[in-house]
Formats: sequence, structure tokens, C-alpha cells
Amino acid sequence: MKTDLTLAICMYNAEKYIEETLLCIMAQTKQDFYLMIINDCSTDSSADVVNRFFVDHPRQYEMVNLPENRGLAFGRRYVEEHADTKYLLFVDADDCPLPLFVEKLYDKISSDSQLMAVGCYLEYMNLDGKKTKGGIFIGETSKNGFYQKALKEKLIFMASTSIYNREVALSVGGHNIYGFPEGKPRYQDLCEDLDLWTRMSDLYVDGKAIIVVPEVLYKYRKGDGISTGAYGMLLRMRHIKTNLKRRRSGDKELSFIDFQNSLSEKEIASLKKEATAVNSFRNAYYYLKKGNFLLFIKNIFISIYNNPKYMMDKIKHNLLRIK
Repeated sequence: MKTDLTLAICMYNAEKYIEETLLCIMAQTKQDFYLMIINDCSTDSSADVVNRFFVDHPRQYEMVNLPENRGLAFGRRYVEEHADTKYLLFVDADDCPLPLFVEKLYDKISSDSQLMAVGCYLEYMNLDGKKTKGGIFIGETSKNGFYQKALKEKLIFMASTSIYNREVALSVGGHNIYGFPEGKPRYQDLCEDLDLWTRMSDLYVDGKAIIVVPEVLYKYRKGDGISTGAYGMLLRMRHIKTNLKRRRSGDKELSFIDFQNSLSEKEIASLKKEATAVNSFRNAYYYLKKGNFLLFIKNIFISIYNNPKYMMDKIKHNLLRIK
């Protein structure tokens, strides 16, 4: 199949949702793409569901069965190294791209050689597939906006479900899977796309840009539960920011292991306080939805106590806009 786009799905134990995702793939207005599915050693019947689906809905697809579970970053790096198309586009195995998702992102990135990656807005749905409040509405909508952000050494936040130039991504290291501790938690799977977009942003000096189409083209399935994982995310974000500054000043990047070992006890304690603030703020919203006002108020106070600026920054920057 001759095409310059690979659409890839990294799948692990997705038997409950993968058929719905594949139906959304088949409903895309642009079908001229190579479909690659990375089965990350699923222990359920995900692979069987996929194979049965394409018996009833024939089209080209390739399923790669990894011999052991390696995680999301490894799966995406595998696609980057083994696909032979100019562009890559990832869809999560439990999400629902809207029909124009592929067409609009492809048309945008292929219309301008300066564009390295193009994303879009996402709306949330719950585990049952019903629309819920909120979404992901981040990213610069113009090249000039991106250039200003890159110049100021800002992290480049954009949804992972974005189309991007494969060779450009590999030229800056692709999805990074090296220099992390063995076992879990897999820190390489945290903010893995933030890391890639931010390293690609170094190429702003060559006129390259990353933007988003300011339109909801994708439904993101979001669980509803207690938040506990902010510390790992904040640690990884600090690692990405540290390496951004090191690269721009001509210094060698730090592996995650070296970065983690370089942190003082005071810095670790500060990060943990910030993580408590983030988790508590998110949990406050969860309890508000459940109608538990006592725990809502308690978590708001915990968040403010640990980081008074967090809630105001959240409102100011409006990273997760509520609709």
C-alpha cells in the first residue's frame, strides 16, 4: 500500500474498547493510510477481537505482537523505527477519533513544509462512551505563537494524538526509552509526548513549527477516580525542562536516572508537596461531581496548604477548559 501516512494504535488489554475504536478508524473520511497495531503482550482477548473485526471489515492492517510487555513509549518508538512513511499519527486503543480527524490533520501538516507536528482539541467521554465535562484544549494555533513559546524555552504541551513528521522526530531522538530505571513505575511512559514535542521545539531556529487545529476532532476516554500519580508526572516534567535548558545552553542532556540522582532532599520534598497539591485539587473535583461536599472542601484546603499558587495558576492558564 503506497501512502505517506501510518496510523498506529498501541494496544494493551483493550478488549472492551478496541472494536469501538476500530469502527471510528473505518469511519474516517481519509482512508489512505497504513494501519499498524502494536499488541503490547495483552493478556486478554484484544488480539482476537482485532483479527475478527477485520474479517467483517476488510482493509489493510498489520499487527505486531511484542514478546513481552514494554509500555507505551517503547511501542511508539517501535513504530517510529519500523514505519516507512513520512508522517505518523497515533490513536489510543480506547478512544474515538471523529470522522474528519485524519483528513484535517493530514491536510494541515502536508500543506506547509515548516510544520513538524499538528494536533487538535479533544473532548472527554466517560468509560461508557458518554460525553462528560472538560477536554484538552491546549497548543498554539499559529506558527508565530509557537515560535514565541519555543524562544522562551517553554514546554510544548499538545495532545499525544497528533500527526507528526517521523524523520524530524527521529532526528531529535524520537520517543525516548533509554536512561530510565528498570521496572515500574515506567517513567519513560510519563509525559512521553511532552518530551518529544519539547525536543522538536529546538528546531524553531530553522523555522519549523508545531501547531494545533483549534477544533474538537477526537473523543478521549477518561476514567473517574482518585488521583495519586502526580509526583511521577512532575518529576518527569522537571526532567524534560532541565534537559531543555541544558540543550539550549550547549550542555549534554541528563538521563532520567542521572537527573533523579541529582535532586537534593529539599527538591524532592518540594516536588512531593506540589504533587499533593495537584492530586488534592483533582480529587476535589472528583468529590464535587459525586456530591461529597465535605471531602471537596477538605481536598481544596489540602491543595491550597501545599501549594497556594496551584489553583490560581490552573484557573489563569485554563489548561483544561470546562465546557
